[in-house]
Amino acid sequence: MPEAPDVSFVIPALDEEAAIGRVVSEARTAAASLGATCELLVMDGASTDGTVKAAEAAGARVVLETGGFAASLRRGIAESRGEFVVILDGDGSHPVDRLGALWERRADAEVVVGSRLIAEGGMAIPAYRRALTRLLNRFFQVVLGVPVADSSSGYRLYRASAVRHLKGRARGFEFQQEILLQVLHAGGRAVEVPIYYVWREHGVSKARILPLALGYLRTTWAFLRPG
Repeated sequence: MPEAPDVSFVIPALDEEAAIGRVVSEARTAAASLGATCELLVMDGASTDGTVKAAEAAGARVVLETGGFAASLRRGIAESRGEFVVILDGDGSHPVDRLGALWERRADAEVVVGSRLIAEGGMAIPAYRRALTRLLNRFFQVVLGVPVADSSSGYRLYRASAVRHLKGRARGFEFQQEILLQVLHAGGRAVEVPIYYVWREHGVSKARILPLALGYLRTTWAFLRPG
Protein backbone atom coordinates (compact mmCIF):
# COMPACT_ATOMS: atom_id res chain seq x y z
CA MET A 1 0.00 0.00 0.00
CA PRO A 2 1.34 3.49 -0.82
CA GLU A 3 2.61 5.57 2.07
CA ALA A 4 -0.09 7.65 3.74
CA PRO A 5 -0.16 11.26 2.55
CA ASP A 6 0.36 14.24 4.81
CA VAL A 7 -3.07 15.68 4.06
CA SER A 8 -6.32 14.43 2.59
CA PHE A 9 -8.66 16.87 0.89
CA VAL A 10 -12.32 15.86 1.22
CA ILE A 11 -14.43 17.81 -1.25
CA PRO A 12 -18.22 17.30 -1.32
CA ALA A 13 -19.76 18.09 -4.69
CA LEU A 14 -23.12 17.94 -6.41
CA ASP A 15 -23.41 19.31 -9.95
CA GLU A 16 -20.25 21.42 -9.68
CA GLU A 17 -18.87 20.81 -13.18
CA ALA A 18 -17.88 24.44 -13.64
CA ALA A 19 -15.74 24.66 -10.50
CA ILE A 20 -14.62 21.24 -9.32
CA GLY A 21 -11.62 20.83 -11.64
CA ARG A 22 -10.18 24.16 -10.51
CA VAL A 23 -10.76 23.34 -6.84
CA VAL A 24 -8.96 20.00 -7.15
CA SER A 25 -6.05 21.49 -9.08
CA GLU A 26 -5.66 24.41 -6.67
CA ALA A 27 -5.69 22.05 -3.68
CA ARG A 28 -2.92 19.92 -5.15
CA THR A 29 -0.85 23.00 -5.98
CA ALA A 30 -1.35 24.47 -2.51
CA ALA A 31 -0.26 21.25 -0.81
CA ALA A 32 2.82 21.00 -3.01
CA SER A 33 3.78 24.57 -2.16
CA LEU A 34 3.84 23.53 1.50
CA GLY A 35 5.95 20.46 0.77
CA ALA A 36 3.03 18.23 1.76
CA THR A 37 1.91 15.08 0.00
CA CYS A 38 -1.83 14.84 -0.53
CA GLU A 39 -4.77 12.80 -1.70
CA LEU A 40 -7.88 14.32 -3.22
CA LEU A 41 -11.28 12.76 -2.53
CA VAL A 42 -14.33 14.20 -4.26
CA MET A 43 -17.50 12.95 -2.61
CA ASP A 44 -20.05 13.09 -5.40
CA GLY A 45 -23.74 13.20 -4.53
CA ALA A 46 -24.91 11.68 -7.84
CA SER A 47 -24.19 14.67 -10.06
CA THR A 48 -26.06 14.81 -13.35
CA ASP A 49 -23.57 17.09 -15.11
CA GLY A 50 -19.86 16.60 -15.82
CA THR A 51 -18.67 16.87 -12.21
CA VAL A 52 -17.26 13.35 -12.04
CA LYS A 53 -15.40 13.61 -15.32
CA ALA A 54 -13.94 17.02 -14.42
CA ALA A 55 -12.84 15.86 -10.97
CA GLU A 56 -11.17 12.73 -12.31
CA ALA A 57 -9.48 14.69 -15.09
CA ALA A 58 -7.98 16.96 -12.43
CA GLY A 59 -6.61 13.95 -10.55
CA ALA A 60 -9.16 13.33 -7.80
CA ARG A 61 -10.55 10.01 -6.68
CA VAL A 62 -14.32 10.26 -6.92
CA VAL A 63 -16.50 8.43 -4.41
CA LEU A 64 -20.25 8.18 -4.99
CA GLU A 65 -22.22 8.97 -1.82
CA THR A 66 -25.92 9.73 -2.10
CA GLY A 67 -26.74 9.97 1.60
CA GLY A 68 -26.45 13.74 1.76
CA PHE A 69 -23.90 16.29 2.90
CA ALA A 70 -23.17 14.82 6.33
CA ALA A 71 -22.86 11.29 4.98
CA SER A 72 -20.45 12.51 2.31
CA LEU A 73 -18.14 14.21 4.79
CA ARG A 74 -18.38 11.44 7.36
CA ARG A 75 -17.46 8.82 4.76
CA GLY A 76 -14.77 10.97 3.20
CA ILE A 77 -13.07 11.49 6.55
CA ALA A 78 -13.37 7.79 7.40
CA GLU A 79 -11.85 6.70 4.07
CA SER A 80 -9.11 9.32 4.01
CA ARG A 81 -5.54 8.25 4.76
CA GLY A 82 -3.81 11.53 5.56
CA GLU A 83 -2.48 12.64 8.92
CA PHE A 84 -4.63 15.74 8.46
CA VAL A 85 -7.94 16.25 6.68
CA VAL A 86 -8.96 19.47 4.95
CA ILE A 87 -12.57 20.09 3.98
CA LEU A 88 -13.16 22.21 0.87
CA ASP A 89 -16.41 23.16 -0.81
CA GLY A 90 -16.65 21.91 -4.37
CA ASP A 91 -18.05 25.21 -5.63
CA GLY A 92 -14.81 27.15 -5.23
CA SER A 93 -16.03 29.43 -2.44
CA HIS A 94 -13.27 28.45 -0.02
CA PRO A 95 -9.97 30.31 -0.59
CA VAL A 96 -7.50 27.51 -1.24
CA ASP A 97 -4.70 30.06 -1.12
CA ARG A 98 -5.29 30.28 2.64
CA LEU A 99 -4.34 26.64 3.15
CA GLY A 100 -0.91 27.71 4.33
CA ALA A 101 -2.44 29.69 7.20
CA LEU A 102 -4.43 26.65 8.35
CA TRP A 103 -1.42 24.37 7.87
CA GLU A 104 0.79 26.56 10.06
CA ARG A 105 -1.57 26.04 13.01
CA ARG A 106 -1.92 22.28 12.64
CA ALA A 107 0.20 21.55 15.73
CA ASP A 108 -1.83 23.90 17.91
CA ALA A 109 -5.24 22.23 17.82
CA GLU A 110 -7.31 19.30 16.64
CA VAL A 111 -9.46 21.62 14.52
CA VAL A 112 -8.27 24.69 12.62
CA VAL A 113 -11.22 26.76 11.41
CA GLY A 114 -11.02 29.15 8.49
CA SER A 115 -12.95 32.01 10.07
CA ARG A 116 -14.92 34.73 8.33
CA LEU A 117 -15.73 36.45 11.61
CA ILE A 118 -12.41 37.29 13.23
CA ALA A 119 -10.11 40.22 12.46
CA GLU A 120 -9.00 40.23 8.80
CA GLY A 121 -11.66 37.68 7.87
CA GLY A 122 -14.75 38.43 5.82
CA MET A 123 -17.32 37.21 3.33
CA ALA A 124 -18.78 38.37 0.04
CA ILE A 125 -22.21 36.78 0.20
CA PRO A 126 -25.81 38.04 -0.08
CA ALA A 127 -26.65 40.52 2.70
CA TYR A 128 -29.35 38.38 4.32
CA ARG A 129 -27.00 35.39 4.56
CA ARG A 130 -24.22 37.55 5.95
CA ALA A 131 -26.53 38.96 8.63
CA LEU A 132 -27.86 35.55 9.63
CA THR A 133 -24.35 34.05 9.70
CA ARG A 134 -23.20 36.76 12.09
CA LEU A 135 -26.33 36.49 14.25
CA LEU A 136 -26.24 32.71 14.56
CA ASN A 137 -22.55 32.53 15.33
CA ARG A 138 -22.84 35.30 17.90
CA PHE A 139 -25.67 33.37 19.53
CA PHE A 140 -23.61 30.16 19.55
CA GLN A 141 -20.62 31.95 21.06
CA VAL A 142 -22.22 34.26 23.64
CA VAL A 143 -25.40 32.47 24.67
CA LEU A 144 -24.44 28.82 24.22
CA GLY A 145 -20.74 29.18 24.97
CA VAL A 146 -19.22 27.73 21.80
CA PRO A 147 -15.57 28.91 22.00
CA VAL A 148 -15.25 29.64 18.26
CA ALA A 149 -16.34 32.85 16.53
CA ASP A 150 -17.26 31.13 13.24
CA SER A 151 -18.45 27.65 14.11
CA SER A 152 -20.52 27.44 10.92
CA SER A 153 -17.51 27.77 8.62
CA GLY A 154 -16.95 24.66 6.56
CA TYR A 155 -13.34 25.41 5.61
CA ARG A 156 -11.36 23.42 8.16
CA LEU A 157 -8.28 21.38 8.84
CA TYR A 158 -8.71 18.42 11.19
CA ARG A 159 -6.16 16.23 12.89
CA ALA A 160 -7.36 12.94 11.44
CA SER A 161 -6.80 10.93 14.62
CA ALA A 162 -9.26 13.21 16.43
CA VAL A 163 -12.14 12.84 13.97
CA ARG A 164 -11.79 9.71 11.86
CA HIS A 165 -13.50 7.50 14.45
CA LEU A 166 -16.38 9.85 15.25
CA LYS A 167 -20.00 8.90 14.65
CA GLY A 168 -22.93 11.25 14.70
CA ARG A 169 -26.57 11.91 13.94
CA ALA A 170 -26.31 15.00 11.74
CA ARG A 171 -27.69 14.60 8.23
CA GLY A 172 -27.11 18.01 6.72
CA PHE A 173 -24.83 21.01 6.99
CA GLU A 174 -25.05 20.91 10.78
CA PHE A 175 -22.45 18.14 10.53
CA GLN A 176 -19.84 20.91 10.76
CA GLN A 177 -21.21 22.01 14.12
CA GLU A 178 -21.60 18.46 15.37
CA ILE A 179 -18.04 17.36 14.64
CA LEU A 180 -16.59 20.55 16.15
CA LEU A 181 -18.58 20.06 19.35
CA GLN A 182 -17.62 16.38 19.49
CA VAL A 183 -13.94 17.28 19.37
CA LEU A 184 -14.30 20.00 22.00
CA HIS A 185 -16.40 17.74 24.24
CA ALA A 186 -13.59 15.14 24.10
CA GLY A 187 -11.08 17.72 25.32
CA GLY A 188 -9.75 18.78 21.93
CA ARG A 189 -8.81 22.28 20.94
CA ALA A 190 -9.93 24.58 18.15
CA VAL A 191 -8.21 27.65 16.74
CA GLU A 192 -9.24 30.08 14.01
CA VAL A 193 -7.39 31.76 11.16
CA PRO A 194 -8.94 34.49 9.01
CA ILE A 195 -10.28 33.76 5.54
CA TYR A 196 -12.29 35.72 3.01
CA TYR A 197 -15.22 33.66 1.76
CA VAL A 198 -16.70 34.41 -1.65
CA TRP A 199 -20.10 33.47 -3.02
CA ARG A 200 -20.10 30.81 -5.72
CA GLU A 201 -19.63 31.97 -9.30
CA HIS A 202 -21.50 29.06 -10.88
CA GLY A 203 -24.36 26.74 -10.04
CA VAL A 204 -26.89 26.84 -7.22
CA SER A 205 -26.26 26.70 -3.49
CA LYS A 206 -27.47 23.49 -1.84
CA ALA A 207 -27.75 25.14 1.59
CA ARG A 208 -31.27 26.29 2.48
CA ILE A 209 -30.96 28.97 5.09
CA LEU A 210 -33.84 28.12 7.46
CA PRO A 211 -33.21 24.34 7.66
CA LEU A 212 -29.50 25.10 8.04
CA ALA A 213 -30.09 27.48 10.94
CA LEU A 214 -32.49 25.13 12.70
CA GLY A 215 -30.12 22.20 12.26
CA TYR A 216 -27.24 24.13 13.80
CA LEU A 217 -29.39 25.22 16.74
CA ARG A 218 -30.64 21.68 17.42
CA THR A 219 -27.14 20.24 17.26
CA THR A 220 -25.63 22.89 19.52
CA TRP A 221 -28.42 22.61 22.08
CA ALA A 222 -28.13 18.80 22.16
CA PHE A 223 -24.47 19.08 23.17
CA LEU A 224 -24.69 21.99 25.59
CA ARG A 225 -27.96 21.45 27.44
CA PRO A 226 -27.61 20.48 31.12
CA GLY A 227 -27.44 16.72 31.77
